[in-house]
Amino acid sequence: MESVSSKKNSIVNVIMTTEVVLFDPVQCKGYQQFQIVNLFLDTLVRKDPKFGIISGAASKWDINASQTEYTFYLNQNLKFHNEDTITAKDVKYSFDRHLEEGSVSVIGTYLKNVLLQIEIVSDFSVKFVLKGSYPPFLDLISMPGYGIISSKSTKDKIIGSGPFVRSESKSGMVCLTKRKNYPFSTTNIDKFCIKIERDVEKTIAALNDSSIQLAMGSPLEVALSEKLKMELVSHPTFSLVSTQIFLNHNSSFLKEKKNRQIVRKIAYSARDNDKILTKFDSALNTYIPKGIMQESYYQDEPFINVNDSLKEKTKLKIVFPYGIFLESSVKKIVKRFEIAGFEVSYLNVKGKDLLAPIQSGEFDLVFVPYQGVIPDPDGYLDLLAPESLLKKASIPSEKYLKKISDARFTTNRKDRLDEYSNVLKKFEKELYIIPFSQNSIPIVYNNKLKLPNLNYTFHLNLRELTLK
Repeated sequence: MESVSSKKNSIVNVIMTTEVVLFDPVQCKGYQQFQIVNLFLDTLVRKDPKFGIISGAASKWDINASQTEYTFYLNQNLKFHNEDTITAKDVKYSFDRHLEEGSVSVIGTYLKNVLLQIEIVSDFSVKFVLKGSYPPFLDLISMPGYGIISSKSTKDKIIGSGPFVRSESKSGMVCLTKRKNYPFSTTNIDKFCIKIERDVEKTIAALNDSSIQLAMGSPLEVALSEKLKMELVSHPTFSLVSTQIFLNHNSSFLKEKKNRQIVRKIAYSARDNDKILTKFDSALNTYIPKGIMQESYYQDEPFINVNDSLKEKTKLKIVFPYGIFLESSVKKIVKRFEIAGFEVSYLNVKGKDLLAPIQSGEFDLVFVPYQGVIPDPDGYLDLLAPESLLKKASIPSEKYLKKISDARFTTNRKDRLDEYSNVLKKFEKELYIIPFSQNSIPIVYNNKLKLPNLNYTFHLNLRELTLK
């Protein structure tokens, strides 16, 4: 392998913890998979940390007076990996795949909520007609999951549009190589190779022997390890990820608000007094993470003090997602509930082992980390929907979601967020869900790499990662 310090034919090997590397945006489920897609595909518009929304596959766009129609004019110099020019037909095809009946897209709902139709205006212009004025629309379609693929793509071969093409894999890694004729500026790294690894010790060993230069999404034990060599840096992203405690409202105990108040008191006692959170996390008392709503939304309201002693022994099954908390932190949380009189059984699991109890409803409390799709409250609402992954929790959220839906197309951004804030505050007071923490996504990297500014971004954008 070429040295990471060489800027010519430079290769960066990356460890991720995702289930599988994917190139089809409709199939992607988590941020790591979307990171790979971001190398492979271009979106109509892009988000720049300095300048906001800038051109992508679209060189320019028009917005009508009522802000309900967006017409995009495509950059005719931008080509797919097979050298075909990107057309309006390809754009419509790419978005329709998220919207069609039976689509497995995890981000299709966001479009369905706001989009009325997509019209091909000409070979190189396409119009999006919205149900109403929607201020974060450009933010939404800048997300990697809405990358443009060729309409000639098949299930087995996705034809991409971005700066990197899929290349020959090696040693259990999936590799992407930078295109020579890509018209936009991008990283000075020539090749990324992705390895899936979830084992803490193996990840640390690979970082230390320099066979891996970057680890993303690894458990906290990797980022906090004292075994890491001096040239390795552990870095938080301060991302807009939040962890909420979802309560199973089929539980007779949790149906009563006073018992939900007891659960919150115990959970917050552990969080605030037992050093549950690390330097990568902070306490969060609201459903929407900090950095999205206006400041008034985040002003703490006094909690009603409740007696947290139980009248009788109560069984409680808690599910933790492995890697969000240290194992020692999980045990401290469990201990707090046991001291209060609960008979606790718990799981600290990942992947399919985490999905199983969530999908079957075999939990009383489940700690759920979630990363919104867009920096807008709409990016965090899908878990509250009746048919969401957490539908077995039977969260009584429908009337609140209806009120938010009524406010969704408020033209003035401040007025819109005020309406959302009023509804969310009422929902939060009922303690159907208990906010717990705002989490960064820690990364560990070789100090020969240069990171972009990561303050309040969703994640490390590999396009912006460079060699020093």
